[in-house]
Amino acid sequence: MKPLAASLPAGVQRKPWRVVCSVATVAVISALAQPALAHQAWAQSASRVQTFDIAGQDASSALLRLCLEAGCELAFVQRPGRDVRTRAVNGRMSWRAALARMLEGTDLRYRFVGSRGVRIWAVAPSARPAAPPPPETTELDAVEVVGRLSDRIDEALRRKRDADVISDGLSSERMGDLPSANLAEALQRVPGVAIEREVGEGQFVSVRGLGPLFQSVTLNGAPVAFNENIRNSTQSGRQFRFRALSVDLLAGARLTKSATADLTEGGIGSNIDIETAGGLDGDPFLTLRLGGETTTRDGRISPDLSAGGRWVSPGGSAGLVAGLSQEQRSVRYDRFQVMRYGEIVVDGRTLAVPNDLRTTVESEDRRRRSGFVGADWQVSPDLRLDIDALVSTFDNAIREDRLVFGLGERLAAPGAIQRVQDGVVTAGRIAAGRIDNNTEFSDQSHLNFAASAGAEVRLGDWRLTPRLSVSSARSVLETPLQRLSAQSPEGVAYAFDVGEAAGSRAAATLTTDFDLLDPSRLTLAQLGIRAVESRDDDATAFMDARRGLDLTWAGVRLSGLRIGGQISARTRDYQRRDRRAALRSADIDTADIYDMATPGDVFSDLIQGRPCRWTTADFERVRAAFILAGERDDVAFQPGDLIPTGSDLQNSYGVEERVAAAYVRLDFDGQAAGRPYFGNAGLRMVETRTHVEGARMVGVGGVAQVLPLTHDGQDAILLPSLNLAFDVADDAVLRLAASRTLTRPSLADLRASTVPASVLVSDIYERGQAAIDDPKPGVIFSGIGGNPALTPYVSTNLDLSYEVTGRRTSFSLALFHKTIRDFIQATEAIETLTFETQAFETQAGAPVQAQVLMSRPRNVGQARIDGLEAGLHHRLGGGLGVWASATWTHSRLAGGERLTGASDLAWSINPYLERGPFALNLSWSWRSAFRSEADLQGGGVSAFIVGSAGYLDAQATYRIDARTRLSIAATNLSDTRDLAYERTPARLLQIGSAGRQLSLGLELNW
Repeated sequence: MKPLAASLPAGVQRKPWRVVCSVATVAVISALAQPALAHQAWAQSASRVQTFDIAGQDASSALLRLCLEAGCELAFVQRPGRDVRTRAVNGRMSWRAALARMLEGTDLRYRFVGSRGVRIWAVAPSARPAAPPPPETTELDAVEVVGRLSDRIDEALRRKRDADVISDGLSSERMGDLPSANLAEALQRVPGVAIEREVGEGQFVSVRGLGPLFQSVTLNGAPVAFNENIRNSTQSGRQFRFRALSVDLLAGARLTKSATADLTEGGIGSNIDIETAGGLDGDPFLTLRLGGETTTRDGRISPDLSAGGRWVSPGGSAGLVAGLSQEQRSVRYDRFQVMRYGEIVVDGRTLAVPNDLRTTVESEDRRRRSGFVGADWQVSPDLRLDIDALVSTFDNAIREDRLVFGLGERLAAPGAIQRVQDGVVTAGRIAAGRIDNNTEFSDQSHLNFAASAGAEVRLGDWRLTPRLSVSSARSVLETPLQRLSAQSPEGVAYAFDVGEAAGSRAAATLTTDFDLLDPSRLTLAQLGIRAVESRDDDATAFMDARRGLDLTWAGVRLSGLRIGGQISARTRDYQRRDRRAALRSADIDTADIYDMATPGDVFSDLIQGRPCRWTTADFERVRAAFILAGERDDVAFQPGDLIPTGSDLQNSYGVEERVAAAYVRLDFDGQAAGRPYFGNAGLRMVETRTHVEGARMVGVGGVAQVLPLTHDGQDAILLPSLNLAFDVADDAVLRLAASRTLTRPSLADLRASTVPASVLVSDIYERGQAAIDDPKPGVIFSGIGGNPALTPYVSTNLDLSYEVTGRRTSFSLALFHKTIRDFIQATEAIETLTFETQAFETQAGAPVQAQVLMSRPRNVGQARIDGLEAGLHHRLGGGLGVWASATWTHSRLAGGERLTGASDLAWSINPYLERGPFALNLSWSWRSAFRSEADLQGGGVSAFIVGSAGYLDAQATYRIDARTRLSIAATNLSDTRDLAYERTPARLLQIGSAGRQLSLGLELNW
C-alpha cells in the first residue's frame, strides 16, 4: 500500500509542517493514469481539502476571507485606482485550488511561499500571459485527480520551484512507481542522492558528497532516535538505517538542501523529513494491497500485505487515518571474500598477500511490520490539534555458512606463488594448508517507535505551533551472534586465482581435493557468542510562533516573522557481552552437529572453477550441544542476563546529549530589475551538552582493574542562513543560498570504549602470554575506540541553482560548495591494553598486557566539497517520457583523501511509457566507487572501497478498473554483483551477488 491518502487533486497540500516540496529533477516511472484514487498520499502534500463558499466580490475581501478560513498567510499588493473582482468559489477543494479558481481571468498573479504563504500582485493587462492559469493552478475539483506519474513529476517540479529553499522530494506514489524495498531505494532517484546497499538492499543515504552521518533524519519535522548496527563491532553512529522502516505507510519524504533558521540542525548534507498522512488531509478512503516477492536464487514466495484508511467526521472537523503493513523477504547472498592483507618477503621482494580466502553463503529471512495512526481535530477556527504515531519492527534471521582457506605465510613456501600483479599475490597453490568450516547464527530485532502531538493556535496576528515528540529505537540480538568453527587437518591442498576478479566480478579458481561434505574429517574448534543490545531514545519539545508583516525597509518588504525554540534530550545505552561456550558433553563430535549442506548452485556466478557444496551445522543441534560453563546451561542470552566482565564493560558505553536551540527568521520579497524576488534570512543559536560513560581495563600489580570513565562536554554555535530566489522568467527561478550548518559527532565516535580486534581478544583469552609472544598467523594487534572530547563538524555552505518548469521539458541545475572545519578522522596510535585470560577468570593466573595499534577519531582539520547536480523531465510524446538526474562531487580532506560515503559521480535515468490503463517504467541507477564505513572485514583494512555499480529495475502496472490496479516489478534485472577492495582493485576484498527479485501486487481502493 505504497500510497496512503485520499482522492485529492494533484496539487492538494498536506499540513503546513509536513509539506512535500516534491522532487524535481528526473522523472520516470510507471503508473498509469490513476484516476482520482483515495490513496494518493502525494496529492496530500498541499493543505487539507475543505469546503468553501465564497461569493464573487472585490479581491481584498475575497482573499481575506479565503485565508481566514484556510489558515493561509497573505501578502497582497493591488494596483492603485483599480478594483479587481474575483470569481465565486464553491465546493470542496484545497485552499490552493480555491485561490486558483478565485483569481482565474483576473489581472492578479500569485506565487505560493512555503506551505501556507501566498504573494499576490497585479499586472497590466498586456503583461498577462495568453496561456491559461499558471502551472500552479492545475488543481481542479476534489473529484478530479492528475493520476499519471508524469503529471505528478511536473507538479513536483512546480512545488520545487515554489519552495522557499533548495529542496527535492518524493511522494508515496513515486515510491511505489518503481520497486523500492525501503525509503533509501526510492530516494536514490532524487538529484544529489546516492545509497549504500547491504546484502542487496538499500541501507544508508548519502547526499551531495557527504555520507550517511551528515544527513539529519526527522519524522514530520521531529527528530527520531537512531538505529544502531548490532551485527558486528562496526558502529553506525547517527546513520538512520532506512531498511528498518517500511515505505507502505509513508506519505512522502522531503530533502531540504539549503538551511533555514527554523529547520532542525544536524544535517550538513541535507535534512530528510519522512512524512506521514494526516486525519484531515483528504476524503475518507480504504486501501488494501496484496502481494508477494521471490528471488531467482531462492525461489520461495514471500507475502506482503498492507491496509489503510481514513475516517472524516460528517462536519469535516475531525479525522482519523491508520494503516498496517507486513512485508517478508527471503534473500541468499553469496560473498567471496578476502579478510585482510599482510606482507611476506620472497627473494628479497616484499609482497602483499591475502591472509585467507572466504566463501560465504548468507541467508536472511527479513520481516517488516509497521503500524501508523494519525488524528486531527479542528476544534475551532483558531485551534487545531493533531497527534500521530508510527511503530515499525524489522526482524532479520541471519545464517552464514563459510569456508576459510588459510593463506598468508603459507604463500612463502617454495612454489606456492603462481602470479603477482602490482605487488599483490593473486594466484597460488597451497600444498599443506588448512580449511576452516564456520557457521554464524543470529536473530536481529529492531523496534522503532515515534509519536508526536501538536497544536495550531491563533492569537491575534500570531500563529503558535507547539509540538512534543518522543521516539525510541531498540536493537537487540534476540538470538546472540553464535560463531561455530570447525577445522580440517593440516596438510590440505587448494589452489586459487583471483587476478581478474575485480574486473569481471568473478574469481577464476578456488578448488581443493579435500572432501568438504565429510564432517568426520573436521575437528570442532570453538563456539564464540556475542550478545548486543542498543537502546536509543529521543524526546523533543518545539515552539514556533509566526505572523505576517507588511513593512518596507530599504526597498525590501518584510512579509513574515518566525521565532521559536527547541529542547531535545537524547540517550544511547549500548551493551555487549562476549563469551566462549563449552561442549555439554565430551561425547559430542562434529558429525553430531554438521548434518546439513549448502545449496548446489552456490557461487555459480562468482567463481568459475569453484568448490562443491560443503557440510554445514544444524542450528538446533548447536544450541543443544553447548553451554556457558559456570554461567548458564544454554547459549541463548541477552546482555542483561550475564554479569559483565572487564572486557564487556570496556566494549559497552552510554551517551547522553542535551540540545537547546532558539531562532528568528524573517521572510521578505520585492522587485529587482523589474523581476520579483523572495526569500528568508535567519539566525539559529544551538547549545549542546554531552555526558559519556564507559570503562577501561588496566593492570595494576598483576591484578586487572576496571576503571570507570566519564566525560562532560559543551559547545555553542550560531548558525546564520539566507535563501534568495529571483523569478527571472515566468517559468524560471534562480536561487542563491548561504548558511552555516553543523553535524554532531557520531554517538559511536563519542563513546568511552576500547574494542580490540575480536581475533586478538579470543587468542589471548585462550593462550594468555603465549598469544603475545608467539602470535598465530592472521591475528592482528589492532582495535578501535571512541573519543568523548570530539567537537561538532561545522560547515559553511554556498548554493546556486537554476530551475525551469516548462510544459514539455523541465530541468534544474545546482552548484554547491561546503567547507567543513573540525572534520573528524580516525587516527592510529599504539596503546597498552590489558586483556583477560582464561586462567585469570578461573583465579589461576593473571591478566596480560599487549601493545595494540588503536584507531580513534579526532578533530583533525578541514574538508571541502564542490559539486554539480542536474535534473530533467522531458515528455517525448505518445505517452513516452524520461526523467533523469546526475550528481558530480569532488569531496576531499585537506590531505587529498576522499570522504567516507561520497561517490564522485552518481546518476539515474528513468524512461516511462503511459498508454491508457497501462504503464511501463524502467530505472537505471549508478554510482561510482566510494569509501565505506561498512568494514565487514572486522578491522585491519586501511580503506574499504565499494566499487562502482549500477542497478536496473522495472515495473509494469495495469489499471483493471477505477478501483483496482495490478503491478509486476523486477529488481536488479542487471544481476549486478557487488565489489569491494582495499584502496586499489588489485587488493580485492569481496565480490557478492544477491540475484534478481520479482514481485506481484494487487491494489484495491474504495
